[in-house]
Amino acid sequence: MLLAPMLLLGLFLAGLIHVLISREAILRWLSGDNLKSVAASAAIGVPVPLCSCSVVPVVAEMRKKGASRSSCMSFLITAPETGADSILVTHAFFGFVAAVVRPVVSFLTAVVAGIFCIGIIRDDIDARKPRRHHADGDHHDHDHDDHVSLYADQDDCYVSLGQLKRLIVAWLAQTVRGTATPAGGRQAASWVKPDFRREPAVARLAEHSAPPPGSHEDGPTLREVIKHVLRYGFVEVADDILFALLVGVALGGVLFLAIPDDLMSSEAARWISYPIMVVVGIPLYICASASTPVAAALVARGLSPGAALIFLMTGPATNSGTIAVMVSQFGARFGTIYVGVVIAVTTALGILIDMVVIAAGLTMPVNLSGSQAPAIQLLQWAGALVLIALIVWRFRAGALRSGWEELLSNIRPVARRLREAWKRS
Repeated sequence: MLLAPMLLLGLFLAGLIHVLISREAILRWLSGDNLKSVAASAAIGVPVPLCSCSVVPVVAEMRKKGASRSSCMSFLITAPETGADSILVTHAFFGFVAAVVRPVVSFLTAVVAGIFCIGIIRDDIDARKPRRHHADGDHHDHDHDDHVSLYADQDDCYVSLGQLKRLIVAWLAQTVRGTATPAGGRQAASWVKPDFRREPAVARLAEHSAPPPGSHEDGPTLREVIKHVLRYGFVEVADDILFALLVGVALGGVLFLAIPDDLMSSEAARWISYPIMVVVGIPLYICASASTPVAAALVARGLSPGAALIFLMTGPATNSGTIAVMVSQFGARFGTIYVGVVIAVTTALGILIDMVVIAAGLTMPVNLSGSQAPAIQLLQWAGALVLIALIVWRFRAGALRSGWEELLSNIRPVARRLREAWKRS
């Protein structure tokens, strides 16, 4: 109930971002091997809602179209670590400060990784295209094969602000025309202007809604754009995260009940928690939104904010299957820098945050209960009902099966390697 309104808003924002950000513009910004391109790539990845698996084919396509390796590295980190939905879910559980700190830490990690990539990996002509082979069975397809483009002749679903304005004006003009037309032999009662004043207004709206010279006459209508925004957010992105989110909520509840209150009371336990969160987060597949309730349960049971931050960053950014695919696509040095920087920077920032919190005598607020305000409670209950309906709808459409298969595909490589290590020992 607590996260439902924020999650629904995040899904809607994901759809808006999908149509309002041009893929070609992104590639223009990301072609250079410099700090500007790295920072731009990291900033673009912050609001984009992609999991650690679906981001790999997106970056591979960016790479083929000319994006530099360092920019790809930055985008690979921020896109799965944060997103419009996960930022709002973080705000629901931890408050405004944590919702700001999380994307900032992700951004800093991505910039550091991009700088290391510039210094260590030099681009060459052959490296401009990613490799196409995959590690044996470790990769699962997560590439939105069911994505329906807004345009029939291109994959990019970008709608410029000017185009959006023209669509809105065209819709208003069409509405005015429909209202001004006699229906059943009578004028619509909503118009009080006489005909000689109404007709020039309709003409002006029609003139403003006309497409500029050279534009496509058969472009999408405002209704099609809105439908596409809702489909992308509440179908495609929802199918990616809903199963994992439920698993995360369930796991968070189990941890909250199972972990004793005094487990992290000693200084030694706090220092041990840092490497434990790294060991747990690196191979685990969990999306940014699903990791948040797990982290909230851990903090509620005494885990330090810095250790929780390590889990929030490493869990969504990496998993065993994605690392294998990344190495096969971009090379071993690229994968080593990626994983190494994620571990080093997030651990260092996690420890720094804990030092600041302890020195200032602060505590991390964790909100695990609903608001007492009647209006907020009504909003939360309404959001919860809508979210339940969305989950049932998408699970019946196949998201439950695909989510379960995706979970198994991430567990199998880890289980296989553990068995091999056990046999060798």
